Amino acid sequence: MRHLRFLLAACLLTSNTGCKSLREMFGIKPPSPNPQTGVVQKVSAEQLVGYLNIQAGRLHSVSYGEVTVSAKEGDGIRGAIKEMAYPNLRGNLSASQPRNFRMVAKGGLVDVKVDLGSNPEQFWVYFTAPQTQPMYVFASHTDFESGKVKIPGNMPVDPDWIMQALGMTTFPTSLPYTSTMDERTRTYTLSWPTTTPNGVPIKKEIVFAADDAEASHNQAQVKKHLIRDMKGKVLAFAEIKSAKTVPTGGTDPQSGRPYVVQYPTELLLRWEEQKFEMLMKLDAGRVNGQMTPQDNKRLFDLPNIPGANPVNLAEARFDNTGR
Repeated sequence: MRHLRFLLAACLLTSNTGCKSLREMFGIKPPSPNPQTGVVQKVSAEQLVGYLNIQAGRLHSVSYGEVTVSAKEGDGIRGAIKEMAYPNLRGNLSASQPRNFRMVAKGGLVDVKVDLGSNPEQFWVYFTAPQTQPMYVFASHTDFESGKVKIPGNMPVDPDWIMQALGMTTFPTSLPYTSTMDERTRTYTLSWPTTTPNGVPIKKEIVFAADDAEASHNQAQVKKHLIRDMKGKVLAFAEIKSAKTVPTGGTDPQSGRPYVVQYPTELLLRWEEQKFEMLMKLDAGRVNGQMTPQDNKRLFDLPNIPGANPVNLAEARFDNTGR
């Protein structure tokens, strides 16, 4: 089941958007000519949540014409287990609020095809490769949220994390959020307790750069999304290695700056217990493009794949190794 682990992992991504700068949003003025050497001022959890929600309100859709996915399993230089690399996949990716997502990718020298998708009702994974039986699995979001869907390998998978990672999630203001700052790393961290669909308590975190991200250097304002157990151990994370900032039309009446949006161009995803990581290079990005009803149906309806019989994950069972 290594292939299924890789495919389900590919359902999880990360980004953010922008209009005002972070300092402007929080009413913080640079304390020195170089804002990255001044004192890191405190911000509240409410301010961080508000920042995320404003950004999500400006990023309605994103699509990438060129996506490269490389993955490996093992500890690499730590050497705890032998590292295994998967063949690179290339394809495209589209996502739109609230739950529409689709990535189709193929191998280069190896005849591999992956089709990952989601719509408001369900999500699916299709995989085929030489000398393997084609696999096609799906599940409803309702079954997943009620804990009926069993994921192999005990991966902390959440189909909605893809939308959070892409900066398209509006966060409820009623959750018990906390905010901390780290002067050494010049970051803010927003955190809150929650549970997995099968009822295991976890803690989610979002790490922000305390200084305004520099668009000219492809820096990301939201740096990382993490999942921890209740003892603080990292279970999984998605790190934005680089991002691109583009205008979206309109001008902020207070600052006079154009509204902009930021989307990721390189993401690193890592699952610590499974010692599995995936690097995604996202090129030829386009934000808030117009989609017709026909486009939505073609991209986000459960696909009819010749010769593949979809299996409902709420009824399937896997062993704990996911192999």
